[in-house]
Parts: sequence; C-alpha cells; structure tokens
Amino acid sequence: MKSAYVKRNGRREGFGVRGVCLAAAAVLALLLQSSPAAAGVAYYSSINYYQDGAYVSKDAGDTADAHVHYQSFSGGVGSGWSIANGESFGLTTAHADAANLKMGVSAHVYSTPANTHLSDARISTEVSNRVTVSPGSSGLALGDTTTLTIKIRLDGSMHAEATSWPGKGWSHAEMDAGLSVHDYAIQIDTGEGWWSPALASFGASSELEAYDVSKPHWQYSYYGFWDESWDTASNIDTGHSHRAWGEREELSESFHYQEGRHFDTGMLTLEFEAIVGHTLDFEGFLSLYIDAANDSKTWADFDNTLAFAVTAADGVRLDWEIVPEPGTLSLLTTGALMLLRRRR
Repeated sequence: MKSAYVKRNGRREGFGVRGVCLAAAAVLALLLQSSPAAAGVAYYSSINYYQDGAYVSKDAGDTADAHVHYQSFSGGVGSGWSIANGESFGLTTAHADAANLKMGVSAHVYSTPANTHLSDARISTEVSNRVTVSPGSSGLALGDTTTLTIKIRLDGSMHAEATSWPGKGWSHAEMDAGLSVHDYAIQIDTGEGWWSPALASFGASSELEAYDVSKPHWQYSYYGFWDESWDTASNIDTGHSHRAWGEREELSESFHYQEGRHFDTGMLTLEFEAIVGHTLDFEGFLSLYIDAANDSKTWADFDNTLAFAVTAADGVRLDWEIVPEPGTLSLLTTGALMLLRRRR
C-alpha cells in the first residue's frame, strides 16, 4: 500500500473524508438495502496497519432493526497490547441505537518512528427512523401544514501529533456528519426523473492534521492545520452556516508537536413545515477517517456526541416507528445522538 498523500505548497493532502466517506456510504447503503425494516441502523469499519513486515486489513459491517455495537479490539487501550518500532496499529468503535436515539464513533491510529507505511482507519454509522405527523388534539385536518422544530447538537474531539523535520511524522483526521428529513410523498419532476427535496437538513465536517515539512525548502519544519464547518437549512428557513480554520508553522527541529481540536456546534434550532397525515423519513450518518505514518499518532472521538430532538406545536402528535424511550430527549444536554439513514 502506497502513501495516500501528496505535498502541495508545503502542505500534504490526505485521502480526506469526502472521498473516503463516499465509499463508506456506498457500503452502508448496500447494507441498509438488505434490512427488512424502514427504520434501522448500520455501521461499517475498515482498518489498515503494518505489522510483521506486512499490511493487516480488518473490515466489518452490519445492520439491525434498532441497535448495533462494534469494537475492533478486545480489552481496550492500555490493556496490554504493544507494537514494535517499524510497525503501526489501528482500532475503531461504533454504536447506534435507534430506539434510544443514540449513535457514536471513535478511531485511533498509532505509528512508530521507523514505520514508513501509511496506516488508516475509517468508521461510519447510520441510523434511521420514521415519524407520522398526526392531527392529535390540534384540530388540524389531514393535508394541513404544521411547523416542526429540530434541536441539534454535535460535539467531539480530534488529536494529531507528529515529529518535525528532519524527523518524520504525518497525522490526519476528518469527521463528516449529516442529517436530512424527507417527505417522499412529495416528488418533483425535474425533466430527468423524480426528486424529493429535503424538508430540513444539517451537515458538518472537521479536519485536523500535523506533519513534518522540509525546513531547507519551506523555511519551517512543522505544519499544523484545522478546519471546521456546519450548516442548516429547511423549506421555511434559508439556513445558517459556520466556517473557521487555523494553521501553525514551527521552526524547531526533531520536536514532537501536538494538535488538539474540540468541535462543538452548540445547540442549533431548525424549524420546517410538514403536512399533517404524512410520514417523514429522518436520514443521516456520522463518519470518521484518520491516518498516520512515521513518528505520529491520530485519534478522533465522537463516541456519544450528536443529538437531535423533534417537537411539534399546537397538539400535533408525532408517531415514531421506533419509539424513543421516555426522557431520551433530555440527553441533548449531554451529547446523545439520533441520526438516521437514507431511505432505501
């Protein structure tokens, strides 16, 4: 396996979650198509690391009607495993629980100084649920419109560290997340096929990296970079967006630098319009991709971090296909998660 990055203007560009997660999403879509239920959960994990003079690859994936849990190792970090200089190691965890409205992922890759082979880990989860908007005690008739409110929060952490020139180190992490709400009874003829627009959507991404740079050429020996963004939109709200980034250049030689970034959208509120009597599909995903080479370490922890709650006004009743447990929505304040997969 060859190195998966190229150097551009002093900065090395990794695979990136935008390419990697498209592949992971395709695998998840195939997994979800095999699920007999309209609502459900899925995960996909892939790890590539270098040990005993060869690459080791571990792939796993599964679907379920309501709950999945996965870890690529037993015992956990610090439980006794070790790696020799010239080798690397990776691990992932994932969980998704549609009934309790939770989902999370984490990934770690460790590389030793003499390891020249890029090692990576990716982990993706998807959860889905459906809700029928019923009149309840609102007095509204079937076909009337009503306003629903989604509250969303996503937070997590990333860590990257690498040794500067003339040492070697490469560390890279990316997160990607999304949520959309569709009423598939609403179809628009585009002239090239039928299309169902999202009633509401949320998207987020974050990136962190650290690596050595040739000081004789670039006049510095180390580069660190971070980037984050999120946005919301709906059929009655043009949406809100956030984007921030930063970078660091250092001169010290053979110094082991660390980068850390905490990602937090805060509580986001999004209103959208729905038709009484219709069924809505909530669809989403949470994905990580990380890699490391030479003297470096990378991890990302979004293990229990994305949450959303849906509420209705004026007595409208929401009938979920997989019913949330009482009090689950209060977990928004502690970073619980509800994410939902795309409709088959």
